[in-house]
Amino acid sequence: MQQNTKSFLALSRYLFLLHLIFIFITLLLLTLGRFSLVGPFIYFFILILVGVRKAHRVKVSPLTVLAAGYLSQLPGIIPALVIFIEKLLPFNNDAFEFVVQIWQTPIYPLYPLLPRTSYWDIPLYFLISLTVSFILPLLPAIGACLSAKLKRTDG
Repeated sequence: MQQNTKSFLALSRYLFLLHLIFIFITLLLLTLGRFSLVGPFIYFFILILVGVRKAHRVKVSPLTVLAAGYLSQLPGIIPALVIFIEKLLPFNNDAFEFVVQIWQTPIYPLYPLLPRTSYWDIPLYFLISLTVSFILPLLPAIGACLSAKLKRTDG
């Protein structure tokens, strides 16, 4: 049990630091114009590879990888939840909107590809920013599932 908790927290920390690194990498890539579109896809691919590698090496289940992914995305999930329930709160949520947008910097290069539309008077890019913290943890979990399937076919 102690080893599982240690590997869970280590994986969460690893995914959190990877996200922070990609925030800075994206800021550098944005100076390269259209080439910056490659950044988010590399990030998604690396997230899947992390899931494969950690599930294979550390022998953690895909569910553990998913939980670690959600723990690592809490800086984006909590402000998104605050924004979703804004009508119930007695304060302005501008700071939370800022945090969500900063936290989702790694997907920023994809925004120009989106249609300029809005739903419920909210721009599409912002809706994606709000929901991507709930979707990103699925990528390492998919990698862990792939690793488990490969293990079953090999073993």
